[in-house]
Amino acid sequence: MNYRTRLANLFKEVSNDFNQSRAIKRLLNGDLRVEHYASILTEIFHYTREDPQIQAEAAVHFHGSQRAMVGPFLKHAISEVGHDQLALRDLKALGFDVSTTPRRHPLPSTVSLVAFTYFAIRHLDPLTYLGYLYFLEFAPTQHGEAYAQALAKLGVPPSAMTFLKEHQEVDVGHNRLMDLYVDSLIKTESHYAHVAYALQVTGKLYALMLEGAIDQVDNPRDFGMSPMETSN
Repeated sequence: MNYRTRLANLFKEVSNDFNQSRAIKRLLNGDLRVEHYASILTEIFHYTREDPQIQAEAAVHFHGSQRAMVGPFLKHAISEVGHDQLALRDLKALGFDVSTTPRRHPLPSTVSLVAFTYFAIRHLDPLTYLGYLYFLEFAPTQHGEAYAQALAKLGVPPSAMTFLKEHQEVDVGHNRLMDLYVDSLIKTESHYAHVAYALQVTGKLYALMLEGAIDQVDNPRDFGMSPMETSN
């Protein structure tokens, strides 16, 4: 069984666990409010604005034959620029004030998702990034329609789902890129083990990020704002 097939099978297991998480079960059961979705969008804003730089960080560490993927990786990273602004626009479409959102600190569960990725790239293997990316690219194309239908039942209009819809469509092409990355970069069992680990951890941490966002509405806590942030 090749690495592409093994990762596809692992993704099915991880996504099944993800869809059984407390946050997704509440979404699919109609047990959320628009305010919960707005909180989720806020955390999506915070992690997605890091994504282009995280992907560029991974490419910095490529060496030898891996350098053939530096170009595709950096082009991919550039294509992710501005996705945080989709989340802000969705928040605006819901009627929420986003003037201070860029300055607000992310919730701890969101920081954990971002921090894990930097840690894994720098201290485990830069290829661990593929596991993180695999989950984020395949989840919208595989399950995004079900999530969109559940959000619509909560009263979320299409104008406030542009982030999700964009990833349902654009990530189809990114799925093909993932096949290229896997075939070109995963050459050993050690590589695969690191990528598989990151895929599993990302699924878990993303679920925890969603749960943190939901809990922030039910039991709000102010984590303050960064004095360093001056723009979006």
